[in-house]
Amino acid sequence: MSITTTSMPFWKEYPERDNEWVRQYPTKHVPVAEEEVFARKPMGAYVHIPFCNRLCFSCPYIKHQTDRDLTRTYLDALKAEITNYADRPYVQDHEITLGYIGGGTPTALTAPQLDDLLGHLFGSLHMAEDADFSIETTPVDITERKARVLLDKGVRRISLGVQTFVAEELKNLGRPNDPEMLKNSIRLLRECGFENINIDLMHGINGQTMESWEHSLDVAIELGVTCVSFYTYMEFAQVSTKRRKLPPVPDRAVVDDMFLFAADKLTRHGFLGYYGDCFAKPGYQPKYGETSWSEDVPIIPLGPTATGHLRDYWYFNEPDIGRYIQTVRDGRLPIAMGKHITKSEAIRRSMVLGVKAGRVDRETFRRLHGVDFVEMFRAEIDDLVDKGLVTVDEKGIEVTGPKGWYYLDNISKAFYSQEYRRYPQHLGADISSFISSRSLPLEIVTRPSAEEACHDH
Repeated sequence: MSITTTSMPFWKEYPERDNEWVRQYPTKHVPVAEEEVFARKPMGAYVHIPFCNRLCFSCPYIKHQTDRDLTRTYLDALKAEITNYADRPYVQDHEITLGYIGGGTPTALTAPQLDDLLGHLFGSLHMAEDADFSIETTPVDITERKARVLLDKGVRRISLGVQTFVAEELKNLGRPNDPEMLKNSIRLLRECGFENINIDLMHGINGQTMESWEHSLDVAIELGVTCVSFYTYMEFAQVSTKRRKLPPVPDRAVVDDMFLFAADKLTRHGFLGYYGDCFAKPGYQPKYGETSWSEDVPIIPLGPTATGHLRDYWYFNEPDIGRYIQTVRDGRLPIAMGKHITKSEAIRRSMVLGVKAGRVDRETFRRLHGVDFVEMFRAEIDDLVDKGLVTVDEKGIEVTGPKGWYYLDNISKAFYSQEYRRYPQHLGADISSFISSRSLPLEIVTRPSAEEACHDH
C-alpha cells in the first residue's frame, strides 16, 4: 500500500512548504553503546626485511646480502618508522587485525633480532588479540629457536620457499639439494606448534618434467601442509654456471599443463583455490590480501619498497635502503610515490583486487561502496561469464576454477578504468628507475601530497 504525504505531517512536497526543521540525518536510529561508537577499525601491516643469507639468482625482488652492520642500522630505522606511524592519531584509531612479514628472507635475522623487532611492532601498534600474521622463511634459515620466537610474539602462519622436492632441480636452482632437509624443516615447524604452514613450489624449472612436478605435489600433500602456492620459474633457459650448463626449461605448453595439473590435483585433495595459483585447506587462507583487498582494509607499509593503502592513497616506500634509512632518521615517513584513489577508482580497485582473491561478496561491496557491482559492471561481468571465467549470482561473483584461476590476472584487468589500461604496475627495482628519471607526472612523485595520507586532519 502506498503512503501519501498527507498521512505524514512531518513531510511536505513542494510547492507546499515543509515546516520540519532538518537538523539530523539519517533519521532512523537504533540503540548504540559507547563500545560501538569508539571501536577501533581494522587495519593491516606489511613489514619488509630486505636481507637474505643466500641470494637466489631467480628472485626479482630488491634484496641485500645479510650484513651485520647494515642489518643493525636498518632495524633501528624500521623500528623508528613503526614508532612514527604508531604516534599518528589516524593509526591510533585503528586496530591491526592482519599482517605479513616478507622479504628478502625475514628469518635471515637472528632470533634475538626477530624477538626485538616483533616485540617493538606488536608493542607499538594496537594489535587485535587474534591478529593474523604471516612470515616468509626458507628451510635453511628457520631454526627451532626462531620458530619459537615467532610463535611467542604472535606469528601464526609461516611460508617456506621450498620450490621443489627433487634434488636435481634444487641443484639447478642453486639451492642445497637435500629434499630430506626440506621435509625436516616442515616437521620442525609442526613440532614447534605451527598449524598453518604454506610452502612455495615452482613449475617450469630447468630440467623439470611433469613426473617430477607431480612428485613435489605428492610430497607436499603427504607432509600435511595447509597451503600450497606455486609460481612459474622466472629464470631464463640455458643459464650457464661455473660448473656446467643447465638443462632447458620445459616448453610453455608443458608449463601451462603443470599449472592446470596442480590445480586439479590440489582441489581433489581438499584444497580451495584463491589468488589463482594459491591453494589452502578450508579455514587456512591467509587474511592478508583476501580481506585487505576485497574489503579495503588500510595497510601500513613498513620498510623499503613496501606498498600500502592509507587515507585514500596507494603508495610505495623509498626503494633505496640508504635513502630509506636517512629519510626515517630525519623523522619523515619514507613515502616515495603513489596515487590518490578517487571514489570511482576505489570501487574499481575493490573489484580488481577482490576478484584476484577469487570472489567478491555482493552485500559487503554494497556496504563499502553503496553500489551494486553486478549492475555497475554488467558488460564486463557478462563477457567474463560468456568466456567461462566467472560465475555470478545474488551472493556475488566467483572465479571459475581451474580455467578462471589460470586467467586470473586477465579477469582482474577487465575492471581497470581507461586511464590505467595497458599501464604497467610498479614493482621491485623499477620503482627506483621511475623515481630517478623524474619522468612521472608531478602528482605521483611529489612527496608532500602522498605523505598527507598519514596525517590526521
